[in-house]
Amino acid sequence: MNKSLFFLFLPLNLLAIDPDKEYTITPDSIGWEYEELTATTEDGYDLNTWIYAPNPDNEKDEVLVLVYPDAGNMSYFVYHASIMANLGYTVVTFDYRGFGKSDDFDIKSDYLFHTEFATDLEAVVNFTEKKIKNKGIGVWGLSMGTMVTTYAFQEIKNKIEFLIYDAFVYNPADHIQRTKSLKGKETYSPIESNEYIQKWKVIDIPLLLFAGKEDKITTVQDAKTNRDVFSIKPEIEFFAGGHLMGFQHKIDNKGFGGWYSSQMQEFIEVISLN
Repeated sequence: MNKSLFFLFLPLNLLAIDPDKEYTITPDSIGWEYEELTATTEDGYDLNTWIYAPNPDNEKDEVLVLVYPDAGNMSYFVYHASIMANLGYTVVTFDYRGFGKSDDFDIKSDYLFHTEFATDLEAVVNFTEKKIKNKGIGVWGLSMGTMVTTYAFQEIKNKIEFLIYDAFVYNPADHIQRTKSLKGKETYSPIESNEYIQKWKVIDIPLLLFAGKEDKITTVQDAKTNRDVFSIKPEIEFFAGGHLMGFQHKIDNKGFGGWYSSQMQEFIEVISLN
């Protein structure tokens, strides 16, 4: 299996911050049109971004900002982003500080996330709003990316229209305990669990959750138990698979990303009609 195909099916569940500075592929490697631009944070970090052009045959009025998990860099998600771009969405990916070609940063690998990553997301949302006019913005967070987005939510809520969370972390304390039990890894949260929980309880824009039935880290039971705690009850899509394996879930003869992207599209279309 060549390297690009390996990363296509990589489960990306290392459960430790593990940045990669080198890109495995770029969007043009698979023939996709994109721009590579720089977004600068309020504290002076330059972040590398890729903006995927939407398929002009079915261009949509929405932009997806991808906030990835704790390992690799945005090149690990070229296939994910291009599938959504092919459906007509403009897709913006970026590297956190310390990842990919973004500015260096002192990463603590045993943290669940860095609060500075939320500052990075704020910068990218601001950048996207200025760069891409007359389109609604949604944030697509994966595992650690759900924590980053939740921490940033109050700062970006007036600029985004919806959230899509895959492998959502509800309680850092539970996440730490499960990671230690299942993986034997000691991890730490940069914020208290109660502070974090209060941040997601007030999410009051449309939210789609993906939850894997075999995910022992961010569980189906978490999603079911906490659904009514949000300010607005989220939609939940369950799939047969483990942590962050929803994109690989295949049903009705749909290939890689087929079922998952169709659920995303259906959710976004309902929002746009309201």
